[in-house]
Amino acid sequence: MMSHHGEARTQTPTVNLLGLACMRSPDMAPEDGRAKVQTNGSSVQLWKYAQDYGPRIVWPPEGPGSREDDEFDPEDAIPAIRQSITVLTENALIEPVFQEMCHFYLTFVNRVIYNYALTPERTIKWMLQRFRLSESAKLGMLCTAVLFRANYERSMLTTSLYGHEKELYSLALKRLPLDLSNPRLSTIAKLVAFTEIMNYEFYAGKLSSYYTHGAQAAPLVRAHVGSNTIDLLNLSGLRIFDSLATSRPTHFTYTSDLESPGEAGTTTEDKGVEAIFGCPNVIAVLLARTTALRHTRISSEERTRKGVELEHLIQGWQFNLPRAKRSCMRVARVAVQEIWRHAAILYVHHAIFKSHPSNSAVQGSVKNIIKISSVVSPGGNPDCFLQPTYFIAGAFATLQKDRQMLRGRILGSGNERCLRDLVTTLDEIWEETDKTGRLSNWSKEPQSFAF
Repeated sequence: MMSHHGEARTQTPTVNLLGLACMRSPDMAPEDGRAKVQTNGSSVQLWKYAQDYGPRIVWPPEGPGSREDDEFDPEDAIPAIRQSITVLTENALIEPVFQEMCHFYLTFVNRVIYNYALTPERTIKWMLQRFRLSESAKLGMLCTAVLFRANYERSMLTTSLYGHEKELYSLALKRLPLDLSNPRLSTIAKLVAFTEIMNYEFYAGKLSSYYTHGAQAAPLVRAHVGSNTIDLLNLSGLRIFDSLATSRPTHFTYTSDLESPGEAGTTTEDKGVEAIFGCPNVIAVLLARTTALRHTRISSEERTRKGVELEHLIQGWQFNLPRAKRSCMRVARVAVQEIWRHAAILYVHHAIFKSHPSNSAVQGSVKNIIKISSVVSPGGNPDCFLQPTYFIAGAFATLQKDRQMLRGRILGSGNERCLRDLVTTLDEIWEETDKTGRLSNWSKEPQSFAF
């Protein structure tokens, strides 16, 4: 993978942002953002397109009927977002290129924010604030929006869209150093610039740049919070998932007030990691502690003892019942909590106990993840946030049917490059595990995937 210096062009191209970001298929209905397949192309062209670019899943789901509508917007939040766009554009002067972001959130908000229905009436206003913070943040947001269109639209513009998102990314990389050195920009504005560019790099599979920018952003986070300790409920713990993938220590120490399992506490699903990624906040904290324990300089006996304590915490934690408008979504979110529980148990066995894949507790958690995931419909929300759990279970899976099932769940959850990276890494893990008889380390250098 090339570094972010290699990915940028040597000269900043002269680009019309409106032209890059706002290309629309002639058959796209702007009022609901849904794309349909063109029917006037030749069958040969469509076949070639399908082979080269055809998405594994179509989003939004096509076809009339309540099933598709339930899958696209199970929380009935999109109408509120659409109304907020109308109000915002009627009462404020907004540059035309922002319409691309409006389309993006109308179509893909439930693929990028787990609990997307928390404050749908404020989503677009919040997004516009981020859009205006800096030029590099704006370009990063547009990169992601155009990439999603290229990944999911079934349109003859697909090739052009992929070219446009690369142009936008090149501009973002060239603008970022200028914004970082601008004394008039706040620390938060600079962090948002990093975050939006890293979002694109994650989905596009630009791993070298993604991890490099994450390390570069860490001092800004410390400057903002004033220490190396972060309250997980006030600042999302993205670096926890990076450490989960790389098996390296987190850049920060994560804390929360979620310390006693089984206690009835305040519901936190609207804060922190859980609101954005779906991983229960307490599980995120325990994952970070597991990684920290792995790198603590203590005896193996003491490490094992502490690992057992972590495993018991994970096993015994009583989650609050998640809130959702429809019963099917409540059931799915309970399933997500339990899937993450078993993924965390597997991570303790991977990082602390170094358990063999045949270990009975390990295989029990693998089977539970497979069984519980059967109640989560593939391809939509919340399934599109469960790839890390499917990957961890897949790394420990020994039966071919289990491996192929988990492999299929990853590929069936979206069309992003990062998902193919996960599957490629799993294939390599299985090959080495079958040859050596022991679990392969999934965190080899250079890093081949991200969560």
